Amino acid sequence: MKVRFFPGALIMINAKPDVHNLVICANVFVRKDGKYLLMRRSDKKKYAPGLIHPFGGKADKNENPYKAAVREIKEEVGISIRNLKLEAVILELQHEEKLPVNWLIFYFSADYDSGEIIKTEEGEVVLLTEKEVMSSKLFPSVKSIIGHILNPKDGTVFTTNGWRGFETGLKEISKNICVVN
Repeated sequence: MKVRFFPGALIMINAKPDVHNLVICANVFVRKDGKYLLMRRSDKKKYAPGLIHPFGGKADKNENPYKAAVREIKEEVGISIRNLKLEAVILELQHEEKLPVNWLIFYFSADYDSGEIIKTEEGEVVLLTEKEVMSSKLFPSVKSIIGHILNPKDGTVFTTNGWRGFETGLKEISKNICVVN
């Protein structure tokens, strides 16, 4: 990439093809009555069918992950949350031409505040103990750090994972984990 400097120019330092095509997501482990309010993803889902996963989803254009987390919980579960805390940031690197995007996923924990839990097409609503969450079939990048996510004494976890076979069965090809206390 060539960079030219001249008065009044906007300098693009992260121009294609050297930048990520990112999908930004926010997911929340909601604590309710001593358990975690999660979903068993529908078997009809293209990606990760049948896995236990926190509620959440993609951030809207110009929406920060914190606001996306609050919005997604309201939309998908019908409840309000409080004490939202960032627990993990995961960068999922896809090494496939057919899926040319990477995922930047913010995982939060929060407490249930109010509202009636609604049914969702995303999957079945489940309330699980910490032990049940730990032994559940989770997305692989979450499974490897779930102990940190659920431990209130741990700081925020940052991890980067590289994958192949996203549509045909994930094969992890790289992983880096850092816990910041």
